Amino acid sequence: MTPAILPGDFLLLDPTIRRWPRRGTVVVLREPGSDVLALKRVAARPGDHVRTPEGLVHLDDDEAWLLGDALDRSIDSRRYGPVPLDRLVARAWFRYWPARRAGRLR
Repeated sequence: MTPAILPGDFLLLDPTIRRWPRRGTVVVLREPGSDVLALKRVAARPGDHVRTPEGLVHLDDDEAWLLGDALDRSIDSRRYGPVPLDRLVARAWFRYWPARRAGRLR
């Protein structure tokens, strides 16, 4: 998620998510096909359409399209496709360390 989130950043998470957050929100998820925790940004929400090189993808009512900020090297929905809501762990909303970068995530 560089440059928005850097190694060593400490984040506050909201684990009470019951539905997909707004576009642009940073979320913690368990990557499909593994239990690896990852940070990604919500790029498209349930019901949206996403254009890919393979064609148009329609997101179901419980799916979202997630992208990393480093588009040239991120492993994200472009590789594993739509992500179901049950893979969502939390919403990242605030960086509290390092102090010079503290504040709400954008």
